[in-house]
Amino acid sequence: MDLKDIDLNLLVVFDALVDARSVTVAGRNLGLSQPAMSYALGKLRHTFNDPLFVRIRNEMLPTPRAAELAAAVRSILGQVKTELLQYLDFVPAKTRRTFTLCMSDIGEMVFLPTLTRVLFEEAPEASLNAVYMDPAALVEAMEAGTVDLAMGYFPDLQNAGLYQQLLSTSGFLCVARSDNSYVKGKLTLARFLDAPHVAVHAAGRSRELFDRTMAKAGHRRSIPVTVPHFLSLLELVPRTDLIATVPTVLAEYMSRIADTKMHPLPMPSPRFAVKQFWHRRFHADPANRWIRGVVRRLFQHK
Repeated sequence: MDLKDIDLNLLVVFDALVDARSVTVAGRNLGLSQPAMSYALGKLRHTFNDPLFVRIRNEMLPTPRAAELAAAVRSILGQVKTELLQYLDFVPAKTRRTFTLCMSDIGEMVFLPTLTRVLFEEAPEASLNAVYMDPAALVEAMEAGTVDLAMGYFPDLQNAGLYQQLLSTSGFLCVARSDNSYVKGKLTLARFLDAPHVAVHAAGRSRELFDRTMAKAGHRRSIPVTVPHFLSLLELVPRTDLIATVPTVLAEYMSRIADTKMHPLPMPSPRFAVKQFWHRRFHADPANRWIRGVVRRLFQHK
């Protein structure tokens, strides 16, 4: 007998017959009709070259061959249920998996606290690992499974092996110290261009998007300070006369925790898409599907 000749569904029928000792009762327990059960029993007999179950009075009693097989079949079905189906039925409350998400420092400030809180509530044994890497390395990491998701603005992630889902769209706002003399009253274009700016040269592309818009309009800012991380703005903007142009979500965050105010830009703001990305290799993975669902539930704005 070859392994390809074994049908797992037939083993389920066999196990049900061992328990019920009745084709009718076993069929009822499995939700199968009498003809379907009779067909399955015929296939079992052919596969094992044995009658397997013989009617004696009102019962279908197992033959010696069936009695020998019963324990092994039950063990196989038990392993399928506990090792295979348990994996398919991912249970967040019981998982000890580490979820690795790639996000910028804006993501760490704005998204990570909420995501961590929900993770502690729904998957208390799980762990969360936040990383950041360049697009080429990120695609390789997602393909290998060392990064589960990427969240944020990643215009360079155009790999055919990636899925993407829109979470929100964002624009830009200006942030400045509450009593910044350059932005007293309405922030006009003249005041905006005259004020000293701090610019973030981050690995993402949102700043370049704004700079392209400025260049297209023929505007030039004075930028005496440049930093690599948005996190630096939490100290620089409240403590100096520097102003910054940042994504809306960061401007709102800064206005809540620092002595800063938000100001609409004196020109139309470009918009960009915030998405989550994952590799097609893990599209059907139950754990990956779960964490994607959590991100969607928390941060998708339609």
